[in-house]
Amino acid sequence: MMVTIKQIAQELHISPSTVSIVLSGKGTARKISQETQKKIFDTAAAMGYQPNIAARSLRGGVGADELQIAMFWAQDFRAGMMVRFWDGLCQALEREQRPIRLVIYPYNNGRLREMRALTRASDCHAAIVCNASYEDLQFLEDTQPAIPVVLYNRTCPGYCSVNVDDAQMGALAARALTDQGCTSAAILTGTPVFEGMEVRAQGFALEGGRHGMGMPATHYCENSIRGGYEAARRRLAGQWKEQMPQGLFCGSSMIAHGVMRALWESGIPHENWPKLVAVGNGAEDQDRASMPSLSVVSLPMEEMAGECLRLLLAVMAGEVSAPESRMLEVRYIPRESCGPLHQEEETKELANWSNV
Repeated sequence: MMVTIKQIAQELHISPSTVSIVLSGKGTARKISQETQKKIFDTAAAMGYQPNIAARSLRGGVGADELQIAMFWAQDFRAGMMVRFWDGLCQALEREQRPIRLVIYPYNNGRLREMRALTRASDCHAAIVCNASYEDLQFLEDTQPAIPVVLYNRTCPGYCSVNVDDAQMGALAARALTDQGCTSAAILTGTPVFEGMEVRAQGFALEGGRHGMGMPATHYCENSIRGGYEAARRRLAGQWKEQMPQGLFCGSSMIAHGVMRALWESGIPHENWPKLVAVGNGAEDQDRASMPSLSVVSLPMEEMAGECLRLLLAVMAGEVSAPESRMLEVRYIPRESCGPLHQEEETKELANWSNV
């Protein structure tokens, strides 16, 4: 049976109107104490309360039994990656036996607190929050959302999440380079906006050191193709002119594509390029089609999206309670930028192309 606002009010011995005000996100504006707001949100969560937005759905021409799930995605360098995550959600939706509407809420990184749909229960039933920054995670830790929330590739006390092992991502990249004989390397990445970016670099340095690689220099750039291109151009005209690192670990596919363009323009013969591995968070077809094709430690974005949806539905059904973290596997995909492909790898790549 669906829990009502009246039942929550009876449990707390307060008025239904107070409960309604708080659950609609208007508690602070109406000068209801933070202590009372927390009690209401905690009790609503414990009793399994779900916001009733049937009236809004009906006005939009959707059946009252439809779930409305919000996807919060940061409007920064990761905007282009949203297609992969969205595709994963859509694939997962096809396997669900219930009507679910997905709604995208773009937000500015570091300003998640401005998204009112998280703090009131009238816009959607639940949410997946993607790409939260340090500031956004602090906001989530300090705030009790009015709806169930699952985090994509982030951890925060009191929240369910779907993640990958960031240290392993860096370690796999280091092993790929040391297996090709690299004893020196550099890291080219964007300014860290969440802890995982730093953990990847640490994992790379530690694993590389175990296999004879010197401590890598870390260079920061804009997390884009242009950012990688301009950073590589500056270093090719400076320190890399005298001593080129044998290996490069790029924090994103985009940075790596910019680096390869700069290397090509420099006129350096391809056989003298650094071996290059990137975090594979871009479009896989672009990584395959680049010249040379780009070796990546693949971020399984589509699989993570589907797992986010499944975990969120389990939370809403009362089958799972926060915090619960699910970890998905990452893998290294060898291509031409980090050494020649073996015959079996070439066959696999050709099979991938035939399915495009």
